[in-house]
Amino acid sequence: PPPPNAFILFRSEFIKSQHVPGDVEANHGNLSKIIGLCWRTLPFPERAVWECKARLAMAAHKARYPGYRFRP
Repeated sequence: PPPPNAFILFRSEFIKSQHVPGDVEANHGNLSKIIGLCWRTLPFPERAVWECKARLAMAAHKARYPGYRFRP
């Protein structure tokens, strides 16, 4: 699997913390639109935290899968 980027990490945490309860919105397409809107409106310092987490995830991924190449 490819390493997660900043948005994927943000989306994963957003869903885990249940900012939008499942009974309100269970459709993942709509949920992604909501999360995307939140992501676009995130202040720079908060977004930088997620970018840092993505860099750490990339480093961990490289350590775990040293020869990994993305092949669609």
